[in-house]
Amino acid sequence: MKILTAVLIVLAISACQSEEKDPCTKFDEVDREMLGLINQIRTKHSDNKKFLSNFNMEQVYWINYRDHHLKSVYPEDWSRYYRKEFGKEVFNPCKCKEMTRFTYNRIEELKLWLSNGPSGQDECPSLWSK
Repeated sequence: MKILTAVLIVLAISACQSEEKDPCTKFDEVDREMLGLINQIRTKHSDNKKFLSNFNMEQVYWINYRDHHLKSVYPEDWSRYYRKEFGKEVFNPCKCKEMTRFTYNRIEELKLWLSNGPSGQDECPSLWSK
């Protein structure tokens, strides 16, 4: 079992380090894009305090969801093992890749606020259509 774990670790490291662009730099770019959309949505609904309160909490919960997902995928014990074995944090690029993936999904959700919501829900009364 330890050999299989070690092989999986080496494969994960190789996959994470083979990217041309630094995954964490990519995440920073995508995160800025998401923050720009959030600011546009807040501006669009700046006169609706109840919406802003709920929308802000939605973002807090989304970040918590993302972070807990990362902890599930990359448990802390594995991180300590990698540092012990390889002398550095090797999961960081992989975590950044997963945060980037999650953020892209969030961006698509946020765009619904600026495009009048998902198709097929035009008849549903919501703030998306405003």
